[in-house]
Amino acid sequence: MSNQIVPVADAVIVSQQNITTIAQEGPKSYTENVQSCQKCTEAGQRLLDEIKKHGMSDELDQRIAVHIERARKTVKVMNERRAPVTKLFDMVRAEYTALENNINPTTKGTIPYELQQYRNEYAARKRQEEERRRQAELAEQEHLKAKETFRASVSEDFWRQANELITREINLLSDLNASVTLENYAAVSDTLIGYCVTLPPEWQPISNVRRPYNLSPDEVKAILTEELAELRPKCEERFRFEIEGYRNEILDRLPSKKIELERMAQADIAEKERLAAQIAAREAEAAAAKERDRLKAEAEARQKAELDKANAEMAGLFSMAKTELAYTPKTKVAKRLHINDPQAFLAIVSMWWQREGCKMTVEELSKTLKKQITFCEKLANKENVFVESPGLEYIDEVKAQ
Repeated sequence: MSNQIVPVADAVIVSQQNITTIAQEGPKSYTENVQSCQKCTEAGQRLLDEIKKHGMSDELDQRIAVHIERARKTVKVMNERRAPVTKLFDMVRAEYTALENNINPTTKGTIPYELQQYRNEYAARKRQEEERRRQAELAEQEHLKAKETFRASVSEDFWRQANELITREINLLSDLNASVTLENYAAVSDTLIGYCVTLPPEWQPISNVRRPYNLSPDEVKAILTEELAELRPKCEERFRFEIEGYRNEILDRLPSKKIELERMAQADIAEKERLAAQIAAREAEAAAAKERDRLKAEAEARQKAELDKANAEMAGLFSMAKTELAYTPKTKVAKRLHINDPQAFLAIVSMWWQREGCKMTVEELSKTLKKQITFCEKLANKENVFVESPGLEYIDEVKAQ
């Protein structure tokens, strides 16, 4: 389409000849066509009245056929009579629409249309860039969150293993305390005095935390090394505090326990049993108190670890620098179907039927699917091929020639 605008002075709507044609022929042809329409209508109405009064007959059918033929010829004459004027109006309308189409952004080939295409391409490219930037930022956020979460989980796992080691050592001390007799008193006392209260140098916890998919082996190794280096001094302090403290408690009670054992050795059977039960009850209560303290300390440590993990995740989210939003054209994104295979139309029609077609009336469907209905009718009339369905039937439409 040419983008050149026709000057108004050269347009058909200002032609003197055309103006004269509209002024002279328009009213004349319209008046003549009105008269022709009235005469044809009156003649047809008389035939209709006769049918209603007397019914159809061979003679009347022949007269009606003649009238219908005259009506066709009258329509042709009326068309030829008004053609010069209506064609001129069509030219005028076409001239107006041509001017409008020259600058219509939705008309292919116009400058606004081409400009809109450039805008669409630019907006699509900017949207893709923004999506890539957003995905990259999201991936980085997930990476930082994974690192901090993994670090907190590793710290919790190492503390759990340290607590298990401390628990085992306390149980060993409890068993050693329970094994004291007059015969082994000196040996047990010497063992407790020389008992190691420092974290074994060979203790090397192995993390059981699953490696996140978005962390590399080198990153995991670095986190494990850093966490162990940071936590080991704390574990050593905790180990010494717990084990040495419990060992000293046993040593402090050992002399009084010896006295009770000596009393038991000199007592009769009943007294021995009573003193043994008393010692067992006291040591059981002490062990239970120690266990309660240990469980309380573990619960507090677990709560702290969970809080640290949550804080680490939040820190990972907020550690991303806020990027300044670049200019993005205002866009409207709409999904459009691109058909790659004719078979896809079956799926389209099926979805349309399930969502909308099944709710429409027969009249609405007939109007919407008129082309398909016409095709099936032609197939039945020309090739004698019929659609088989309990929901339809073929009827004969009779027209007089």
